[in-house]
Amino acid sequence: MTRLTWDKEKTDKTVMKLMRPYVLKGHELFMDNYYNSYGLSQKLLDLKTHTVGTLRKSRKENPKNVMNKKLKKGEHVWVRKNNVYVSKWVDKRAVTMITTKDHPKMINVANKRGQLKRKPIEVVSYNAFMSGIDRADQMVSYYSSPRKCLRWYKKVFFHLLDLTVWNSFYLYRKYKMNNSKKYEFLHFREDLIRTLIGISLSQRPELLLKHSKNDNRRVDRTAHPRPSPTQPENGSGGHWPEKIPLPPGSKKTTNYLKCKMCAKNKRRKETGLRCKGCKDKPALCALCFEEWHETDNVTSS
Repeated sequence: MTRLTWDKEKTDKTVMKLMRPYVLKGHELFMDNYYNSYGLSQKLLDLKTHTVGTLRKSRKENPKNVMNKKLKKGEHVWVRKNNVYVSKWVDKRAVTMITTKDHPKMINVANKRGQLKRKPIEVVSYNAFMSGIDRADQMVSYYSSPRKCLRWYKKVFFHLLDLTVWNSFYLYRKYKMNNSKKYEFLHFREDLIRTLIGISLSQRPELLLKHSKNDNRRVDRTAHPRPSPTQPENGSGGHWPEKIPLPPGSKKTTNYLKCKMCAKNKRRKETGLRCKGCKDKPALCALCFEEWHETDNVTSS
């Protein structure tokens, strides 16, 4: 059994299992091109369930006379087999659709500016129900939590968390903000984080993201400006960060030690920086450097 055949059987079984409680009731199922195929559409149609969705060009059951047809922008062709329609339409790019719901035809549709544009009815139907899903995937990808270094199950958890935050934003803007476009997804995420950590929502300073190892905290540059080299603060001349040197023979590019200020405040944080002006050259992360020198910890060498 080839990998392609196995994948197709697996996705078909997944769809049929999920749809088991809903077949024979005249429902309509909208799917993207990962799941759609002629065979699956025919199975569902036999169970009185219509399907609409995009179709991958690589499907073996695809009609070649449609797939290989070269079209100009705006042109539309379709073919039918046992009440399953496969169509191809060119807009900015070629779009291949499969449907058992509508007979493919071109209709007039008004865009956001009120201008009429001709589109296939199967594309209009698909966009009416699936554009929100595609939009959610797009927005979640902009502010995605998972990172490459995470194990797969952690990626699944954080992806589900991102989807939950997006769903919350969608419902909040729809029912609380009357779909105000001025309140964007990024604003909602920031307000959510502020609420969870107990920061007032009225405080919205200009923030700059500053990274150190295991640290994604944000630094308010307006509240803590960078000290001037010619006029060091608190008379602490020479107290500047420098990279912690590597031990002899080390193959690492950076040497990390525990941040002294974080350890003092019972936080575990590692940093690749230390103060070159202090006598014992304490390891300090970027966010703690100023705080350390504002206390009585300064001991010049």
